[in-house]
Amino acid sequence: MKKLIVGLMIAMFGLFLVVGCEKDTGSALSEEQLEQQSEQYAMNSIADDNNEYLIDWGIDDVSEDNMFDGFSTFSPNLTLPKMMAPINNVVRFGRKINNRFRRRVEIVRISPDSLFFKVTRELNGRFVIFEKIGGDSTQPDTFAVYRKPMRHLITRNAIFVKRTNDEDALRNPRRRWKLASISLSKGESRPVPTVEIHKLAIATSSGDTFTYVNPLRTKLEIPGDLPTFLQGETVTVIALVSNSTVNPVPDPVTGATETVLLHFGINRQHHARKRFHFVGIDPTTGYGIYKGQWVVHEPANRPFHAVVDVIDNGTIYDSDTQMYPYNSATWGCPYRVVLSK
Repeated sequence: MKKLIVGLMIAMFGLFLVVGCEKDTGSALSEEQLEQQSEQYAMNSIADDNNEYLIDWGIDDVSEDNMFDGFSTFSPNLTLPKMMAPINNVVRFGRKINNRFRRRVEIVRISPDSLFFKVTRELNGRFVIFEKIGGDSTQPDTFAVYRKPMRHLITRNAIFVKRTNDEDALRNPRRRWKLASISLSKGESRPVPTVEIHKLAIATSSGDTFTYVNPLRTKLEIPGDLPTFLQGETVTVIALVSNSTVNPVPDPVTGATETVLLHFGINRQHHARKRFHFVGIDPTTGYGIYKGQWVVHEPANRPFHAVVDVIDNGTIYDSDTQMYPYNSATWGCPYRVVLSK
């Protein structure tokens, strides 16, 4: 009887092995299927809003309460400043994005182990303007609020590479490809804006410098090529911009026909905003020179984004949506914050 029981156990174990082997063999993917599936997973990761290297909504002020220079989620007790803008009593302005459309992805295999992605996303919403109407020291302020329709298209390039030295990753379609490099982002209002960014020069108080002249042709390896800032240091950004509008609205003091904002500290939880100062006109190119800076308070060891945001003054200081529709250009740059270098 004991021999019979042992024999039955051996037979059942053998049957289990056969069934298990047959199941594994039947579910195995061919190399072609594995490659196709892994490319799809790479495309899905590009579309994922949780990927902090690919954030593209940095110009969104989220709430009308946040639409002022100096706003920062890093300063929870911040109060609305009373400073007036120089034209037409506009006291604050900003964007409320209502629709972040799904990213559109174009993919090209540039080598056996490299995939090139062109990624575009359209942001739709309202450009909101608050204008102070009348009032004096004895009466509460009264505001007129104007909302212009806005469309803003963001483009960025990315490269994925195959993990050729990792056998486990090669067999796993979810891990076969990794994000290796990204470009800066380039954003434009639709229809095409009259404002344009030509150059960004970034300098830190610790002595590092970075210069960019073509955002979509800039290739930043992750993480080594990303600008790296120390907590507590000052980052200064110089932007060269132009404006070809036929209906300029110049600042009565400086003559500038556009307003430039600096959005920084951008990730899924944070956003801060400041205004650039108009420095003057570059004598060689004729471009406007704008300067902005911030002190780095962002937490260390994670990626953030900074966006230079150029807005035609007519967009801000005139409510006529036909003559002065939403008109803006943006460049966005990822960066890292560290405790030491």
